[in-house]
Amino acid sequence: MSLPIVLSVALLLLIGTGSSNGQKETFKLCVPHQIIDACRELMVKPDAAVQVECIAGRDRMECLEKVNARQADFVAVDPEDMYVAYHMANQDFSIFTEFRTQDEPKAEFRYEGIILVRKSDNFRSLADLSGKKSCHTGYGRNVGYKIPITKLKAAGVFKLAKDPELSPFEKELKGLSDLFGSSCLVGKYSPNDEVNRLLKKRYSNLCALCERPEVCDYPDKYSGYDGAIRCLVENNGDVAFTKVIYVNKYFGLPIGGAPAQPALNPKARTEDYVYLCEDGSTRPITGPACSWAQRPWQGYMGNGDINNRFQRLQKRLQQFYEDAKNSANSDKAAKMWVDRKNLLVDREVPVQPGDHLNRAQYKDVIERDGPFENKLKLCVASQLEKDKCEVMGRAAYSRDVRPELECVLKGKDSCIGAVRRGEADVVVLKGENQHASTTEGLKSILFEKYDEGDMMVAIADSGISRDQILKAPLEFDASDPRAVSAALFFNDKRQKKSCPNKLTSSPNASIKIVSAQDLTRLGANKVLICPSLEQEPIGNFATCNVDYTLPTGIYVRKDITGQLEDNIAHAFVALSEKFGHGAKTEVVFEMFGEFKPGAKNVLFHDRAAKFGTADNKVSGLDPTNYKRLMCL
Repeated sequence: MSLPIVLSVALLLLIGTGSSNGQKETFKLCVPHQIIDACRELMVKPDAAVQVECIAGRDRMECLEKVNARQADFVAVDPEDMYVAYHMANQDFSIFTEFRTQDEPKAEFRYEGIILVRKSDNFRSLADLSGKKSCHTGYGRNVGYKIPITKLKAAGVFKLAKDPELSPFEKELKGLSDLFGSSCLVGKYSPNDEVNRLLKKRYSNLCALCERPEVCDYPDKYSGYDGAIRCLVENNGDVAFTKVIYVNKYFGLPIGGAPAQPALNPKARTEDYVYLCEDGSTRPITGPACSWAQRPWQGYMGNGDINNRFQRLQKRLQQFYEDAKNSANSDKAAKMWVDRKNLLVDREVPVQPGDHLNRAQYKDVIERDGPFENKLKLCVASQLEKDKCEVMGRAAYSRDVRPELECVLKGKDSCIGAVRRGEADVVVLKGENQHASTTEGLKSILFEKYDEGDMMVAIADSGISRDQILKAPLEFDASDPRAVSAALFFNDKRQKKSCPNKLTSSPNASIKIVSAQDLTRLGANKVLICPSLEQEPIGNFATCNVDYTLPTGIYVRKDITGQLEDNIAHAFVALSEKFGHGAKTEVVFEMFGEFKPGAKNVLFHDRAAKFGTADNKVSGLDPTNYKRLMCL
């Protein structure tokens, strides 16, 4: 054997033995940037042979991209993220460890959605559900709403209402109202309180079995997983849509191999109730259930490069999880999905996301179209906007935001024309692009909203003189349109007229334009400068501010039909509720925030919080005066 070959073999052996020779093996875990500090604090263990290095991504969608591109090795995911990965590169992702409950450590899936019925009703087919009294966990929920509608629609039992005058969501409600004689389906049928009230009045049979039919909302004795069972057993219902584990708890049956606990209702007899299967057959609740769909556990998912060494990573993650359970910082531990009631369960053989979702029958639930027949065409003006639109679309579709987004790339002016002609449904316009000539033939239906307290203010050291206020240069973030608008407005009040292209920020200027949210970071002895040029304490920013922003708007064709307008409004409100600032799933996709390093305010303003009803008035803003200040 030649010397070069001998050296190569020796080098490979050295790399292969790694940790056994004192070298530390490192795996890269990608987490959303909001929890990078928690990851680094809880994952660090300098003396461990296997190290986990925390890599920050914008959000979980970018983490999936980083794992796929080998910039990271693995990421913690929900089943919906598995669905996104399945459509990215299914063969190159695999779930190797899962977060399971201590109650059911051997259960293949997190929960099983089932239909519970009374044995004496002698069900023979799913068609027998027609006219029955139904008990649901709640409106829009997986087990009590999405799974039943998905499966019953596929079986031809549930019919979506065809009336073109009805909104998409009302079509579903009418379909359920027509199928069942009476029900308990609590929740908000619409984010609009008046519409919610009208829908519950129109389809009052959907609330008839509830504890408080006139309210038909949480809390209700007959809502939730256990409440749906109580509705069936204790409230004369005929069918309950719930989970297997809650059936076991209610009737006092064993859970996950543990001894049976006392029944929640000792009077309820197990022999009186059965599971209804998709083929119309039934099974006793004392045996295996015939579930219609299962939701996979959350888990760690890696790329193909760690398939031959994931066992070593599993041992390190087990150690992390047990240590984190005892961490003094329970908030940071929770951000890392650590729960004292849970444990990590290692898979002997990793499973690909597509196979996993199909086996669970959960892919069908994610892909349910619901009442929407067409995609929502969002026109974007650059490749960067298209990239963000497509990531947003993937995250939204996986989490049941409908209608599905379709991203159409055209130039800015071309997008406006495309919406006018009906070639696209919607365009997002920044404030400076909302002048009359641009928006002719269009109308706004929603505008960005900002967090309470996120107002642009002018701030200076206390003791600043009137002459300095009139003449001092300004420091502001020139990349932030809101800061630019505020600076223009402040200068106008100082009789210093300037256009955006002539406005410059002066570093370390004595007057700064900042968000009120940043005031506490700027030190003591500061005062606000009001539009009147008077000085006030920094706590008075609600009335003493220079916020003069015409917020980004969602624009549609002026003569659009009411139903399509409702669909678009619903989609964008749902997007901001799912992924807006402060939302629970903002870590999945950060709708408002820097999309890529240095790429600010892509599609939406980075500091926006959500979308709300059309309202051009922000701190008394006059759109005509705004356009004058912007030299439009």
